Amino acid sequence: MTTSKSTPVGEPLEAFLRSKSKGGEESGNYRRNLERCVEDFLEWLAADPDSNGTFDDLDERTFRRYARELTSRDLASGTVRTYYAQVSAYVGWCVREGLLEANYAQRNIATEPLPETDGRRSGDQQAWTDDHRLRITRYVDERAHNAADEKGLDAVREFRDRALVYVLCYSGVRGGEIFADPKDDRRNGLRWDDVSLEDRTMTVLAKKQDWSDRSLTEQTINPMSRYKRLLDPAGGDWPVFPTFHLPTLYETLRTGLRDEHGWSAAEIEEFVDGLTGQIAVFDALREYELTPPSINTDGARRIMRRLCEEAGIRLEDKHGYLAPHGGRRGAGEVMVRQRGFTAAARLLDNSEEVVRQSYSHIEAKEMAEDAGRAFSEHDS
Repeated sequence: MTTSKSTPVGEPLEAFLRSKSKGGEESGNYRRNLERCVEDFLEWLAADPDSNGTFDDLDERTFRRYARELTSRDLASGTVRTYYAQVSAYVGWCVREGLLEANYAQRNIATEPLPETDGRRSGDQQAWTDDHRLRITRYVDERAHNAADEKGLDAVREFRDRALVYVLCYSGVRGGEIFADPKDDRRNGLRWDDVSLEDRTMTVLAKKQDWSDRSLTEQTINPMSRYKRLLDPAGGDWPVFPTFHLPTLYETLRTGLRDEHGWSAAEIEEFVDGLTGQIAVFDALREYELTPPSINTDGARRIMRRLCEEAGIRLEDKHGYLAPHGGRRGAGEVMVRQRGFTAAARLLDNSEEVVRQSYSHIEAKEMAEDAGRAFSEHDS
């Protein structure tokens, strides 16, 4: 890599991204987010009439102009600051590589146009309450049991949704760890090979890009066991939470019959035309040892939105429904209150420092109550 100050600002981007890849992997949301944000800056820089696109032309005013550009867009304040922070990280790395004298993006004159932090307290983020857990689990229980009476073994979808809700409620897992992510090939959904109902564990690709064993609490075991019997996965490579989107299932079947079984287009269409509904397609996938795709994170949000609408659950926040990440935060709330920060950190697969920061409102409330008692005892 050249160290001339006339180097184009975008030239070292690939080297920067490689340095940030976890374990040498070229995938992952962290790397993709970095790339997207820096490329946005580079596109703006190329169109900036006051810049020539090289390192020797960068200064505080360059980043001040970019900060103003970001704030002019229809973006949330947090998103603006995230974009800018990723660009600043790139510039800082370039400084350490000798391409720039200083990280001008961090100078006060550069950051002045950025929106202030929203001052959100730790307890302001959505966390499923005890009432939320009771209402949504009671609803999916009733829905699944009614479907079992009406459909028998065909009630797979209702039992899938029930198992999904219980895992979100009680495991503390991130949605991105158990659902597919179309932006990350490694995240293709939790597989049955990764689940041990006997040991009450599941192995997930964690946020840190390593494989981590997570807990399945006793509340999740019965919903997961009953659901697995109904789903009857053909192998351990089947996703725990497959999609029920019929066009996607048909496409999976067509592709598998063509690529893995050598069927002609005419044979495939004749066969597919004879299938009606998801259950018939799942039977065909089992018969021909084909694997359905997992639901992705957006699909999980749609499921939760639909279930909340049906259950009459309405939240007065920006989501309006029980979003998947709120289940994780709700589980953390329970663990902090009942077992303390260390136990909560283990369940959530996070550092105790991060958990203390995320749930500082609990500690503050407990401290206020204890301090109140102390003053009462002192004054008595």
